Amino acid sequence: MRDYPVLHLIVRHGAIGAAIASLALAVLISLAGFAALGWLIVPIALFAGGLMYVLGKSYAELVRLITEMLLPH
Repeated sequence: MRDYPVLHLIVRHGAIGAAIASLALAVLISLAGFAALGWLIVPIALFAGGLMYVLGKSYAELVRLITEMLLPH
């Protein structure tokens, strides 16, 4: 894994990275859309953040699966 630092980073910190990215997305959507939609933007932002978390976590798990199967330890 020493030859692939980005894969190592994703395998090691993928779950926390997905959580941070989803939280950041929800906050940014809330801040950007609050002036236009008011409090209606909050459930939209939470949905988008949750979807981002699921996609990011699944990507990290897929990378972990591939590295465990294909790269020597």
